[in-house]
Amino acid sequence: MRAIARAAAVAAATTALAAAPLTAAADDPRTAPPPDCDPGSICGYTGYGYTGETVPLPAGAGCVDLKAPLRSITNTFGSPGIPAVANVYSDRGCAGEIVASVGQEESDPMIVPDGVSVFLAW
Repeated sequence: MRAIARAAAVAAATTALAAAPLTAAADDPRTAPPPDCDPGSICGYTGYGYTGETVPLPAGAGCVDLKAPLRSITNTFGSPGIPAVANVYSDRGCAGEIVASVGQEESDPMIVPDGVSVFLAW
C-alpha cells in the first residue's frame, strides 16, 4: 500500500515540476507582447526586446522592404480568425535567409541578423 501511495506522490510531483517551466514562461515579461502593439496587429521594432521605433506591419501586404532594420517583432493576431503570419528576411525584396517568423500570438525579442524585409501573409 505504501508503494502505491509513494508512486502516486512521485508521479504528482513529476507532473507539477514538468508544468512549472511552462507556467513561468507564460508569465515572463520578455515573452509577452509589448503593450504598444494593438490586438490584431503585427509590429516590428528597431531595438531588441521590443524597444526603439515601432514599425506597424500590415497583415497580408506581401513583401515589404523596411526603412530601418528590425531587431524584434510581435504578432498579436489571436485565434479564432484568419491566421496572419510574418517572415522576416535578411535581404531586401524578401530574399536571403528567413531570420524570424511569427504566427498568431508569437513574438521574437531578438532578430539576428537584422531583418530588412518582411513577407506578410494571411
